[in-house]
Amino acid sequence: MSTDTTEGRVTTGAAHHPPARRGNPWAPTFHGVGLVTSIELRRRRPTTKGYIFYGLLFAFVATICVLAAVFTEADRSSSNFELVLIMVLGVGMLIAPSLSATSINGDSGEGVLAPLQMSHLTAGDIAFGKVIASWLVSVIALVALSPFLIYTYLSSGWTLVEVLATVAAILFVVLAFTAVGLAWSSLAARAVGSVSLAHLTTGFFLIGTLVAFAIGGVLVTEDTGVRDRYIDYENLSADAQSALEDAWETGDYSALDPADYPCVDAEWGYSVTHTDKIAWILLLNPAVMVIETAPIVDPETWEKDGRAAPGTFALLHQQISSARLGPQEGEATQWVYDECAETFGTTAQEEMTDEEMEAQWAAEEAAAAEREQEFANLPRAPWPALALLAVLFVGSMTIVVRRLRVPYKKPAHRHARGVTPASASCSPSAASRQLDPRRTGGRCCVWGLRRPCGVPRRRGRA
Repeated sequence: MSTDTTEGRVTTGAAHHPPARRGNPWAPTFHGVGLVTSIELRRRRPTTKGYIFYGLLFAFVATICVLAAVFTEADRSSSNFELVLIMVLGVGMLIAPSLSATSINGDSGEGVLAPLQMSHLTAGDIAFGKVIASWLVSVIALVALSPFLIYTYLSSGWTLVEVLATVAAILFVVLAFTAVGLAWSSLAARAVGSVSLAHLTTGFFLIGTLVAFAIGGVLVTEDTGVRDRYIDYENLSADAQSALEDAWETGDYSALDPADYPCVDAEWGYSVTHTDKIAWILLLNPAVMVIETAPIVDPETWEKDGRAAPGTFALLHQQISSARLGPQEGEATQWVYDECAETFGTTAQEEMTDEEMEAQWAAEEAAAAEREQEFANLPRAPWPALALLAVLFVGSMTIVVRRLRVPYKKPAHRHARGVTPASASCSPSAASRQLDPRRTGGRCCVWGLRRPCGVPRRRGRA
């Protein structure tokens, strides 16, 4: 090694310089993300209060699952399994965004974030490492509840592929809102504000979409009216009224003269809500997306299909399908009542035989069952919410990476300890540490000013 001390400069000819980075300096790397994830998991171990909170939460969830299993009939049912899935979603949505929402501003306040930014880690490494570490908490919750999942799965009638699809949807929902919490942590200065904003965002998509769907229903409601016909009892004579009462008792209306019984029209209004126009708002709900990933259970053929009876998710899928399809044409007009026509034999049900009446009732029940089966077998639609969650995740991570970027370029290589080239200039880090001028090539480390050491600054010049 050779040393040159001319003009106070110290150089070296044998200093080892690691290779400079290649590619995007802000892109994440597998090694960097794994390193930051391990650091976050070690640093954010629960305290005693944290363990108590998690223990109480697990005991609460376990109690609900056990009570549901005790009071459920012994027949095959998927309701208990679906209840456990809802619990996993709720626990993940409660804990993971809360942790990520304090990750960046909390580390910044403790002075831990700056050393990570000044290291060889990229902004993508820090961002994705933090979001994965917080997201793994929901995975731990899933593992903690796995005994209940396995026990209820045995009687659910679901296949393993269907279970994996729904669990993957739940974890993706939690991952997206974990990224949202991390984005608020990079934007808000205080942890309390970022946690509040993270939960407000979560509540907006879980509850706000339902409220928006209900409000939108008012805007797409159509008011219309139907005319019914009734006998004008107020203007009936005493003889006509007595003959009508006798006909009611005997069921024989042939002796009545329609001219003696004037009829009046009565109009009543009803509302038809075209939910098919606003069903897309409902499909943006993350919980609805999880329901839509569940298997379709036919209410007529579920036994032949080897499944359990339709559970909670299947019934909710029918309600969602009803909103997607909207009202049926003539749904209200089928209840129009004409008392005069029925009384005087035009459409009198009294003149129908018992077989004809039973056939008519059977036809109505078959039409209702067909409509219910159409709701149950309507293809699932989780795609709108999946697309929305993907946009939330990508947008949130883009914000986090941009916020974590260092505002000046990092050096391409590290210098040997105590040795700096002659061309070295002042930097914020050097100025803050007030390095020895001999280590900076004879220049004074004053931020924004480069001048030889010992030379006073002239007046009137910055």
